[in-house]
Amino acid sequence: MHSVDKQNVASAFGRAVETYDQQAILQREVANRLIANVKEENIFAKVLDAGCGTGYVSQNLKYHKGYEITALDLSHEMLQKAQDNNVAHHYLLGDIESLPLADNQFDVVVSSLAIQWCHSLTLAISELLRVLKPQGRLYLSTLTQPSLWELAKAWQALDDDPHVLTFLSDEEIVKTLSKLQEVYVIQSVNYSAYCKALRFDHIVALLKSLQGIGATALPYRKKGLMGKNQLKLLSESYPKNVLTDQLALTYQIAEIVILKG
Repeated sequence: MHSVDKQNVASAFGRAVETYDQQAILQREVANRLIANVKEENIFAKVLDAGCGTGYVSQNLKYHKGYEITALDLSHEMLQKAQDNNVAHHYLLGDIESLPLADNQFDVVVSSLAIQWCHSLTLAISELLRVLKPQGRLYLSTLTQPSLWELAKAWQALDDDPHVLTFLSDEEIVKTLSKLQEVYVIQSVNYSAYCKALRFDHIVALLKSLQGIGATALPYRKKGLMGKNQLKLLSESYPKNVLTDQLALTYQIAEIVILKG
């Protein structure tokens, strides 16, 4: 996948802890789909929310009769916010690729828009499957190519540095899932993909939407603030809707449900 420093990821999300809920419009929409599936398919469940953030998924599952929720996140600040909001029954600081948990603990594992920050998709899903009980269900959502393509294209007018996270393609994810089925006892894998676009009136609002949710950690990132001339050029280079003159930011989302054998 990519080599974003995990400490930088945790720090970026930690800085966004007070703005995250206000800006996380798309994140809530994506999470709501997983939440609905979990509630529909599981009556009693010990649930792990892996990459809980401020706790939206946990909070929406906590008061469902028969659910016991453990909220886990890489960011201390995000986890503390979740705990302050009393979203779960248990809280755990940890990395999805190295879960501080024993095998076969949970009936359900949910991870919404978190694993795109992992170094290895194979390792991330392997760890989530490891802590899942036999007959348990894993619910995942992640971003795929060509998410944020408009922003990546606009930045190309300024320099050749990567300013957008490199996402896996649907084909690469499906291939990884197929390989995992050769290693783990898996009854079924359901994979679907859909697209969502957010729209903004100007480039500053668009960039703040990413900063506000902490999505700013990159493998190679120059330090320093963006100058006015740079911001102007970025705005001029950004693809615009010819009718509304708005700026679209497109997200391609993969949704995965795995039933463990």
